[in-house]
Amino acid sequence: MTAGSVAAGRRGSWLPTWPLIGAKLLDLRKRRILMAVTAAFTVGLPVLFYGVRLIYNLADPAQYGPAGTPGAFATAGTLMDEFGLIVAVMLGATAGTPDLADGMFRHLVITGRSRLALYLARIPAGLSILLPLAAAGFTVACLVTGFLHSPLPAGAVTPSPGAMTGAGLWLELDLIVGFTVGAGLGSLMGQRTVPVILLIVLEIIITPALADHALPGFVNGERLVVGVAMDQLKPAALAGGITVGPGGGPRQLHLPPMPTWAVAAVIGAWIAGWTAIGAWKMINRDA
Repeated sequence: MTAGSVAAGRRGSWLPTWPLIGAKLLDLRKRRILMAVTAAFTVGLPVLFYGVRLIYNLADPAQYGPAGTPGAFATAGTLMDEFGLIVAVMLGATAGTPDLADGMFRHLVITGRSRLALYLARIPAGLSILLPLAAAGFTVACLVTGFLHSPLPAGAVTPSPGAMTGAGLWLELDLIVGFTVGAGLGSLMGQRTVPVILLIVLEIIITPALADHALPGFVNGERLVVGVAMDQLKPAALAGGITVGPGGGPRQLHLPPMPTWAVAAVIGAWIAGWTAIGAWKMINRDA
């Protein structure tokens, strides 16, 4: 076997290589407006939220409580979830469509690289941007809650380090779901604007409505919505935070609870299903 045939075989592998992932990562990082928006809603949002609370507390401690109360932690986490998910969808839809939008898809195809590898490389590339930023923003919330919580209101208890860790992992999982669904839908539709709008409607309008009202005869169908499944896994440390949706209050899950294995199956099916749909569309798209 010649060196040329070996190289051709590597180019045709369905597994994305590190150089291919790095190229997709560089392509996303060069989109400065998108990167600025992503940083603003993952790191900037909790910094601004706690900064305002701290200023109010310093100006009038008698009227405004400490910045790091458990209620503030729940609100900050919920805000990061709601707005972070929107950013995750935007980043995912952008990662799923840049070759089409920039007219580069034909050039990528003629290199001989596997189309499946071209699609799969987008997932680690995008998540390597999104997840560290979200972790940094959530760390700000944890530090403020851990060090600026005194004096606590009567009956309030500061979340334990384990509870904070669980809340952070739940948030990261929610962003992974948003990113992969956004990437798959963006690849399927060949654009990023409509997928972002559709998924924002799903998150802000449809999911809260389904979570708040169990429809007779359609309970199992409602359980298949990934946002409903994620709500069931939502940690207690984030309970009570405000939501961006109908009513503006805490989202109450009125559906009968699912077994943990069923929740995991729904979430896994959304991630794997939309990844498969996005990859299938890229494999079968005309160059």
